[in-house]
This record gives sequence, structure tokens and C-alpha cells, in this order.
Amino acid sequence: MKSFSVAFLLLILSNLSAQTHFTIPQNVWRITYNKEHTVGNWKAKKLSSGMKHVYRIDTTTFSINQYFKRTINQDRLKIEYGFTDNSTLILNIPYIHKLKENRSWSLTNDSSSASLDTLFNYYYPTPVSNNGLSDITMGINLLIRGVPAWRGGKQKFSLYTGLDIIFPFAEQLKKYNSNSTDKNGIPNQFKHLPLGEGLTEIRLRVFGELYRKGWGRLFNINWSVGVSSFQKDIINPPISFLWIENASADSISKTIGTVVRKKSPQINGMLKAQIELIPKRVFFSSGIDWIASGRDKYYSNNEKWNKWMTRRDGYDSQKMQTSQFVKLNLFNLDPFLVIGPVPFELEIGARWFIPYPLTYHSYGNLSSWLQISTYFQAW
Repeated sequence: MKSFSVAFLLLILSNLSAQTHFTIPQNVWRITYNKEHTVGNWKAKKLSSGMKHVYRIDTTTFSINQYFKRTINQDRLKIEYGFTDNSTLILNIPYIHKLKENRSWSLTNDSSSASLDTLFNYYYPTPVSNNGLSDITMGINLLIRGVPAWRGGKQKFSLYTGLDIIFPFAEQLKKYNSNSTDKNGIPNQFKHLPLGEGLTEIRLRVFGELYRKGWGRLFNINWSVGVSSFQKDIINPPISFLWIENASADSISKTIGTVVRKKSPQINGMLKAQIELIPKRVFFSSGIDWIASGRDKYYSNNEKWNKWMTRRDGYDSQKMQTSQFVKLNLFNLDPFLVIGPVPFELEIGARWFIPYPLTYHSYGNLSSWLQISTYFQAW
């Protein structure tokens, strides 16, 4: 019976290797492990890097550029289960092994200020780092038109919908406490790098694929559009001297008070083309993905701070991030070609950001990853 189960699974997987598999057959498990490395700099508008500020000390007004560079090493474990032939349950668990941020600043004019050095070293110490569990996603993919790609048939398209709930398991920004400092007297919040925003996200997706075969090769076009809504919630506000003059950190914290954040809805999309290089063995794909959102809203005791966090010269919470990617997939799924006792799929990929006007007020990232997927069947 066991050998029959393995043979039947391999027969199903022989079709999986031919198309993108948004859903998997009933009672089949797919386990995916992804290891990714990312570096990125904060990007403003109009091809400029960093955030711009105007700050006044005594009678001197300074034009400041503030820069942020991040390095992220992250692992993801994705578990999928074929609840029915047309529906697949998804659990995505990411873990950040290293999140490191380097901070720097410069003046646009020739002036210098020891006072600014002191303030930046106090409020923005560098480098800062963190690690830990990121936000966990639970979701479902549903086939609503066409047939599952693994089933085959005469139809050459499929249409799906999906629903995800992203739970805020990642560590958010620590609350400011003047009594919680390091040995140099710097508040721990200033040295803390949050892993998440602390907001629950609900995402609705519509996606699908078109596939054709010619010259003995399969050609796929995949697309996806999603809309996210975020829970309105209390957050720990970042304490910064850059929005107010001649005020201590304690005074700034008291002036702001309790903060409620309403994050703007978010839209994301993806378009990808895939071609079979070696039948049932090697696929190459390339595409573009993007994320865009409107302006966030903040509710605190200080209206000036609310506006400063939402929009100001040199910064806007309205943002966009667009990337291009390439992937090479190696399949070991066909029952007549499989090597070893376990079927698997290996993916190597890279992603890079597309500059302004397609990426702004966000990080311009360069990423590479290695991913392996395997399949099991439960009866």
C-alpha cells in the first residue's frame, strides 16, 4: 500500500512540474523552505536617497539628509495542505536571523554643528540590529474557474482567489521609557530595531495563469492582484527630536501621549512569464511585482506630530515599491525521471528594485534566495 501511495503521488506530481501549482491535490502536503538575503537603502522621491529634514538650532537652519541601510537574513517555512482538489490551506512562518540597520546623516550646505552630532548620536545610534520571529500568515487558495494545473485537460487557464490573515507575531518598537537606558544613558527604544509594525493584516487576492505549449516547451503567464486592510491599533511612537525644537525626549514623549495608527489600505500586484527550458526538468521565469499604499493616519495628543508622521517635506507615508525578479526552477518530480526517494523542487532567484518613479518612500532592495519544496501524501 505504501509503494502504491508513493507511485500515485509521483504520478500526480508529474503534472505539477508542468504548470504553476497554486493549489495541490487533496491530502497532499507541500513543505517549502526558503533562505533569503536582502540589502537595501531608503529611497525618497525624485531619485534621491534618504529622508530630508529642515531643523533649526538657535538662529541657524539646517537642511539635513538622513540615510538608512538595512541588511536582512531571513528563513521562511511554508506548509500547504490540499484540503480538497480545489482548495489549499497555507501556513507561512518567517524567522529573521539578522536585521541590521546602519544610520548616517549629512548637511546639504557647508555648515557644521556639534549640537547636531550630539543629537543624532543620542536619538539615532548606529548600527542597530535584531532577530526573531516575524509575522505569521494563515491563508487559503481557492480555484474558482478552470481546472487545477496539476490535473491537466484541454482548458489552458485557471482563475483563483485567496484570503490571508497576517498575525503580528513580530516584535514591534519598544515603548519609550527614560528609566530604561544602556550604560551610556541612551534610552533602549533608540537602540531598538523593530521586526514588525504590530498590526493585523487581512489580504484578499485574485490570481491566475495562462499556459500554452509549443515547440515541445510549455509557456506560462501568471498574474496576481491583492488588497490589504490593516487593523487600527495603539502603537509605541518613535521619539525623535527632528519634528520639534529645544525639547527633551521626556517632553516629546509626554507631548505625543498615546498614539493610535490607522495604516492605509495596500495594493499589490505581480506579473510573471515562465518558459520550460528542459522538459519536466528546468524552468526559467522573470517578472515584476509591486506594492503601493496611501497615507497613514495618526491620532495622538499633538496634531503637529500627527501631520509630521503622515507627510512632510522629504517624507510621505504614501509609498510604492516595485521590483523585477528572475527565477530558475529545477524539478525532480516526474515519476520516470525522479532521482532519489523524495520528490523535490529547487528554486534559485534574485530580485532588484526599479528606481523612482516606481519605488519611493520605501527601501530599494536587492535580494537573492534559495528555496526547496517537497511533497508528501496523507491518506
